[in-house]
Amino acid sequence: MADLRKDIDTIVIVLMENRSFDHILGYLGLPPFNLAIDGQQNAGGPRYANPYTVGGPYLPWHMTRKERPNLDMPHDPPHERAPIANQIGSLINNQYNMTGFVQSYYMSGKIAGPNPGTLPEVMGYFTPNEVPVTDFLARNFAVCDHWFASVPASTQPNRLMAMSGYTLIDGNVHVLDDQYLLYDWLNDHNVTWRVYHQGIPFFALMPRILARLLDENFRGFDRLYNDFHTESEATFPEVIFIEPTYTDAPHIGAPSDDHPPSSIIGGQAFLREIYRAITCNPSRWARTMMILTYDEHGGFFDHVSPVPIVTSASRNARFQPFSSSGVRVPGVVVSPLVPAGTIYSELLDHTSILAMMARKYGAAKETYSDEVETRRAVFGGNIADVISLNAPRPQILLPPGAQTGEYANQIAFKKAAAVMADLDPNKMTNKFPELRGFIKGQ
Repeated sequence: MADLRKDIDTIVIVLMENRSFDHILGYLGLPPFNLAIDGQQNAGGPRYANPYTVGGPYLPWHMTRKERPNLDMPHDPPHERAPIANQIGSLINNQYNMTGFVQSYYMSGKIAGPNPGTLPEVMGYFTPNEVPVTDFLARNFAVCDHWFASVPASTQPNRLMAMSGYTLIDGNVHVLDDQYLLYDWLNDHNVTWRVYHQGIPFFALMPRILARLLDENFRGFDRLYNDFHTESEATFPEVIFIEPTYTDAPHIGAPSDDHPPSSIIGGQAFLREIYRAITCNPSRWARTMMILTYDEHGGFFDHVSPVPIVTSASRNARFQPFSSSGVRVPGVVVSPLVPAGTIYSELLDHTSILAMMARKYGAAKETYSDEVETRRAVFGGNIADVISLNAPRPQILLPPGAQTGEYANQIAFKKAAAVMADLDPNKMTNKFPELRGFIKGQ
């Protein structure tokens, strides 16, 4: 059986935005897939029907390009602390009833209530036709079907939980406090790390990080492929964070973070390029593990109750304690040391990443922090348990680009790019650096 400390040299962390497990991966429990996950096959009964005054109650439904041609959303569903409390509902017999998503969606005031015969987007779910790259990763590697956002709140608190193990806030603020981050912990343990970002990195919201954005720990996403392919072991980082183009940040072009109202098409292209990069060097890929998850559920329905756990207002935090985790989110672990079709059902949350870092890079029996260790009593799963093969599997190629949910125009441009790169690789890539990834043999 593989050993996290001995057999993994590179850990890649990808934290996307605002989608629930049932919304992105719940279809895997339905025919013809029939994987043994806690998914949509368990969410379709009357127990989970979400009421509303017009047309309800509503059950999960397959959201296709027929209903949403661009796979975008009409607006961003509510996902702050108060709306989430309404979404998950009452705690009865240690379970939340999960029946307030539709009411929260329409009562937000951002969108008019449904006309008779229409369906609420927050109850919609995708299948491989809409999320082909995520489907490829999930079915060829490991799905964690009980991974929860750390707290029932929005992006900023959950990303702080993922990177600090604690949060001082329970909602989004204009400027983040200067918390001790995983970046700092890795520095203190002499572990090399790097952030590859398509746009403005998330922790640009933290003043002390701003001054570091121009150093070599922060690189453009366009360098990821070449660094994986050619960088020497002497300088290649041990931990890599990959950040999309955020919908909420200033950006050029389409976002790729999956944050509504943005389309998931950009996120699928982003994930495809990540997989293509981390697998381009066979020897490096053989010792790589990638963790893909989402910071929080973004207001989308999930039928699995959040986990009762008190997250206290520690370290001078400015909020009343939470009484549960956040809503369940997608979790996928990608590595050639993971058996295809693995379903891992032990409880995990974002701080499980920090616990794994302590197991990998800490001293014997070292824990990441007291807060993280306290959460292990509830979220007792070990991400490293899915790294179970004695030898890496051969590289698995992604399906052709035409099956990644792209528009026909995008596919046409990529075909033209491949021809351009083949005409005169040196001259063409000097003039068009974006063609480097299309050169044959790379």
